[in-house]
Amino acid sequence: MWGEAIGVLIPKTSREIWLNRVRVWLPPLFVIVAVALQVPAWHWWGIPFVFVGEILRTWAAGHLVKDETLTVGGPYAYVRNPLYLGSLLSTVGFLIILGHWRIAAAFALIALAVYIPTLRQEERYLRRMHGDAFDHYRRAVPLILPLLAPSHLDIEGTRRSTFDWRWVWRNKEHNTWIALAALFALLALRPSLG
Repeated sequence: MWGEAIGVLIPKTSREIWLNRVRVWLPPLFVIVAVALQVPAWHWWGIPFVFVGEILRTWAAGHLVKDETLTVGGPYAYVRNPLYLGSLLSTVGFLIILGHWRIAAAFALIALAVYIPTLRQEERYLRRMHGDAFDHYRRAVPLILPLLAPSHLDIEGTRRSTFDWRWVWRNKEHNTWIALAALFALLALRPSLG
């Protein structure tokens, strides 16, 4: 059951590991640098983007069994990369809160330079790992812009999942909630820090 390997683990290349590390640290580091450079304008309408993004990430993490099986349930029935979509929404929310559009444009360029190669690498990895099952999934579910209705895939070698808080913890998504709290605290303290 929980924690058991469902598929065969295929090692990631050093480039895949490097891109994953950059991808994980890019949004929070960018927001920290942006906060250091800019006193927040506090455009409050950015806050829903932050929370919708993190709720999406949590929903996705609660379904995801990394490196073991191809998950096609929950948010993965709407979009192949709900974790990236959630990160994008949260980061856009923070950039809206900051209200500095040059910083937002710089983030967009840097994010494209990191995320496009990362997405390509991950797709190659998933293809190596899951073969034809991933090809069927890739044809049915969009990369980053979600479907309006979930896809109903019945593909051998995939996992129709249900949400489980243990997977949220195992996928370390609780760390993202902690980081969000720290970033909001940094935003709140920024004016007094000079």
